[in-house]
Amino acid sequence: MPLERGTRLGPYQIESPIGAGGMGEVYKATDTRLERTVAIKVLPAHVASDPERKQRFEREAKVISGLNHPHICTLYEFDNHEGTDFLVMEYLEGETLADRLRKGALPLDQALKYAIEIADALDKAHRQGVTHRDLKPANIMLTKAGAKLLDFGLAKLKPTGPQSDASTKLADALTEQGTILGTFQYMAPEQLEGKEADARSDIWAFGCVVYEMITGRKAFEGKTQASLIGAILHKEPTALSSVEPLSPPGLDYVAQTCLAKDADDRWQSSGDLLRELKRVQAGGAISISATAIPQPALWQRPIPAVLAALLLVALGGLAVSSLTRSAPAPSAPITRMLIVLPQAQVQTNAGWRGVAISPRGTHVVYVANRQLYLRALDDLEAQPLPGTEGSDAATPFFSPDGQWVGFFSQVDRALKKVALSGGAAVTLTAPVIPYGASWGADDTIVFGQPGQGILRVAGAGGTPEVLVSVESTRIAHQPQVLPGGEAVLYTLGTPRLWVEAEIVVEQLATGERTVVIEGGSDARYLPTGHLVYALGETLLAVPFDVERLTVTGSPVPLVEGVSLANITGAANMDIAAQTGALVYLPRDGSSTEVKTLVWVDRDGTEEPLAAPPLNYLYPRLSRDGTRVAISANDEGADIWVWNLTREAPTRLTFAVESDSYPVWTPDGQRIVFGSMREGNVRNLYLRASDGTGEVERLTESPNFQYSYSISPDGTRLVFTEVSPDTQRDLHVLALDGERRVDPLIVTEYNEVNGELSPDGQWLAYDSDASGQYEIYVQPFPDVDDGKWQISTTGGTKPLWGPEGNELFYMTIAGVMAVTIETAGGFAMGTPSLIVEGPYFGTQSSGGRTYDVAPDGQQFLMLKRGGETEDAMAEAQIIVVQNWFTELERLVPTP
Repeated sequence: MPLERGTRLGPYQIESPIGAGGMGEVYKATDTRLERTVAIKVLPAHVASDPERKQRFEREAKVISGLNHPHICTLYEFDNHEGTDFLVMEYLEGETLADRLRKGALPLDQALKYAIEIADALDKAHRQGVTHRDLKPANIMLTKAGAKLLDFGLAKLKPTGPQSDASTKLADALTEQGTILGTFQYMAPEQLEGKEADARSDIWAFGCVVYEMITGRKAFEGKTQASLIGAILHKEPTALSSVEPLSPPGLDYVAQTCLAKDADDRWQSSGDLLRELKRVQAGGAISISATAIPQPALWQRPIPAVLAALLLVALGGLAVSSLTRSAPAPSAPITRMLIVLPQAQVQTNAGWRGVAISPRGTHVVYVANRQLYLRALDDLEAQPLPGTEGSDAATPFFSPDGQWVGFFSQVDRALKKVALSGGAAVTLTAPVIPYGASWGADDTIVFGQPGQGILRVAGAGGTPEVLVSVESTRIAHQPQVLPGGEAVLYTLGTPRLWVEAEIVVEQLATGERTVVIEGGSDARYLPTGHLVYALGETLLAVPFDVERLTVTGSPVPLVEGVSLANITGAANMDIAAQTGALVYLPRDGSSTEVKTLVWVDRDGTEEPLAAPPLNYLYPRLSRDGTRVAISANDEGADIWVWNLTREAPTRLTFAVESDSYPVWTPDGQRIVFGSMREGNVRNLYLRASDGTGEVERLTESPNFQYSYSISPDGTRLVFTEVSPDTQRDLHVLALDGERRVDPLIVTEYNEVNGELSPDGQWLAYDSDASGQYEIYVQPFPDVDDGKWQISTTGGTKPLWGPEGNELFYMTIAGVMAVTIETAGGFAMGTPSLIVEGPYFGTQSSGGRTYDVAPDGQQFLMLKRGGETEDAMAEAQIIVVQNWFTELERLVPTP
């Protein structure tokens, strides 16, 4: 039973509980003799009755008493009071590293400082023959004096002399080979296999702790204990600098050496580890020259050497602007720089590639504020590129001589070019919607065009010709004519299912098409003899024989966390083919970033809600406007209901997997939502809005489903289902009686965000049938009785006004409004901007991220950032000079 305040253990008076674990309860106490505050660790009665546990507890006292070090918690005394065994220890004010990590990664300098202090403490323990065996963030206290290592309850003592007494035999039994002790998340492979642990096992755990301090996430994870153990035994963590680009390469190497699977390949002493950390802190980061000594092929090296090499590649990626380059000098250093965009420059057009680098690596062009910005890498500031203002620019790419930038103007639906020296933009061809473009050495530009295939146009402009034709149900994009001009490389896939796309090579003379990579998008051939492509947000490289048009090795992952253009499937990167400089946009975290809920009037006046900043998505107001149902994402997503009258939240769902896309029934009594709680796909579920009763499953489908709108009488739900054959289609689910599903709009294109009008007679939705998303309206349920296009220059996320006489939708500029007249037919007005961005969701497709109040005058919007965060996450661009050196080292070509 826990000790009450005022309880006395000899001269020590209990003040308050601090914490508890399997090896004891910890209390804050007062030493009445010396009038000092101490920490008391008490052996619980149920543990004291277990000889093995009690022996381990006593051993902790002996171990700690011999470890006098500024970064190890000091032990004052071991005692027994009326049958209660307890330790008296130094009382530490601060927080555990585990508590601190719940707030995110540590600043690099702070993480390195703590790492050195912990390594120093381990060195002291190891020199005295003590292996901690349970090193983890919860056993590290962060105080004003620095890090303090705690809890040697599972420590193992190295024998130093004859061991024949009974206590020694019991200690040996406690730590004998085959016994697994510790915390799985931080246990070394040999511990998991039941083998004997030594100081190198602590070094493994130390590597896990450092990784977590730098990245804010665990080195090894799994949904079950079995999958976690499998990850520790067989997988490698993502390189530190892939997650935190500014981390020193030397620290990358130190951490990966700690995490070598074989203990013989780790640092062999914590003293060696400590010295290397101090070198990194002093600026003497470990550097391994690619040419200093001959290197065997990657697959011939020992596993630890492979790990060390992989870590040096933390950043990578590509898309070439030209097919020729002067290889960087072998000894040229690999350098990285981070370009942080001013908050006034908001990156837009998330569906398209948004960055390019000149062939010589001297200039970077990026998309922001609906235009292009130019940044010379020897300059401190970027400048707007004249001729691109208000163009909704996307997909920038350089000419081979670096004098021109090509781009797509969404406003004009045209492929254009503009000179770096200034002047008006020149239209090359229109109307087009280029899904990726590259400018060849022969001064022709090839680009993907939905519905047609791969097109080619002269660099001076003109009428494009069809170079490659593809099936109408598929899109060819991100094309590149290979050296020799006889074949073209491109991605062939279905929109938004890019991980299932194919990377193909097609010979222009014969039309013979060969699939070279199954699964992935945006492949680029480099003069190094590689193909580099995106698989989700991960970049991979594979050797490629350009003469035989075939891959000659296995793909190697290079970097994770590169943002992917969600419309075109393009990886947001480019490479200077003449110098090997790489540029890329890291994933901006838009799916996990903190947002606030704000009311916005038509005149732009904002009024924040009292809801705390969280990762909100898909807000939905009840019909009376008194409650908001919203998806809030932490480790997984759940549905919350926010009572606007009482300013109080209620958690509606508690799923392991994500719950999202809430939709109110008209009476406000129930909420339909999507969930993956019973499988690997999102189906539809129903629950009472007050959280009572059980969750009811509405659909059972092998395909993902997204709920959107319920008819005014509450009998029908409009939702989208993702079909492997026809992409995203609109369907109707009967909510009364039998849960019958009927197709509504099924085409070869994507139809999403179906919204029913207040009278239930009209359906508004997004479709990309034109090559980009536009808003359409059709009668409901008889959708064959007419179709009207509402938006004129693209649009997503339609929403009916409360009276049905207005239709709202989102564009990059903000929220648009269109007057609607349905009496005696259907008529509409001209779209106008009523809520200017940027608000979350204006620059991307996906589910609706706003709602309108019952009076039709206020809009509930999501705004990035909040009072507890920076106003807006800073957009970043990463540049890596001489990146080819890393690529060639990691992925050798035959």
